[in-house]
Amino acid sequence: MNEVRTEGSPYVVPTDSPRIAVLWMIFGSVCFGTMNALVKWTSLHADVWMIILVRSAVIAFAVAIFASSRGLSLKVSDKRTMLLRCVVGLTAMILYFTALGRIPIGQAVTLQYTAPLFVALLSGRVIREKVEPIVVLLVVTAFAGIVLIVSPDLSSIDSDALLALGSGFFAAMAYMYVRELRNTDSASSVVFWFAAFSVAGSMFQALPDIADLEWNTLAALIGIGIGAGGGQVGITMAYHRANAAWVSAFSYLTVIVATFYGFTLFGETLGASDWLGGLLIIGSGIALVFLAPSGDS
Repeated sequence: MNEVRTEGSPYVVPTDSPRIAVLWMIFGSVCFGTMNALVKWTSLHADVWMIILVRSAVIAFAVAIFASSRGLSLKVSDKRTMLLRCVVGLTAMILYFTALGRIPIGQAVTLQYTAPLFVALLSGRVIREKVEPIVVLLVVTAFAGIVLIVSPDLSSIDSDALLALGSGFFAAMAYMYVRELRNTDSASSVVFWFAAFSVAGSMFQALPDIADLEWNTLAALIGIGIGAGGGQVGITMAYHRANAAWVSAFSYLTVIVATFYGFTLFGETLGASDWLGGLLIIGSGIALVFLAPSGDS
């Protein structure tokens, strides 16, 4: 039996499957990496509120259509945890998109992706999951690899970069609330209500500027929504299927994707530190696969 039904609820709780969680994380990371490149370009033509509004509206619309076609309910069972997930998630998004428009994409992605490190260090206290010391060590090793790839000199971080670091912390909190919601609410519900909450939170600031959008900017904004939607689905499904501290390490793949876009679109080059960082990340990922927690089918 691969799924269990929560008593008194029609929602079926998925069993843990770390290998499936990794596949979802890879999918989500590619989507988010693409989104990062589009946000970086679009930030020159639209403000943060417009990016959040269109991004979230695209996601909410797509999930609503999907749920309707499959007969899925978007009803929220754990309203408190869902609200907390939405609040910290929107806060993380505002901070990150603001930082991405002010500092280099590599530096922004690096600092925002301290989220997995925060998850690994906090999940034992916040969501009461067992965090093995080796998992913490491997997550730290993977993060060191990320630093080597995109920002080897952290001493140059300015106040704007602290926005991305703060985004990493709030994103970690959001991921842990997603993990809690697996027991009561479907992945579609989690993704839809976060998108709807973000639309409501950005609508009044963004609406006055909609008429002035150029078509290429609007296309990029819609692309951000599609990328973010795919990323949200991938990340949410991953956290529904594996231990939060363990699966969080694989979200570092987003930075590799973003670095690739930086190389091809923004003229960045790869040095010795980039290759060393890649080896640390891949090595940590392989080790984590072999140290997968019990529950994999």
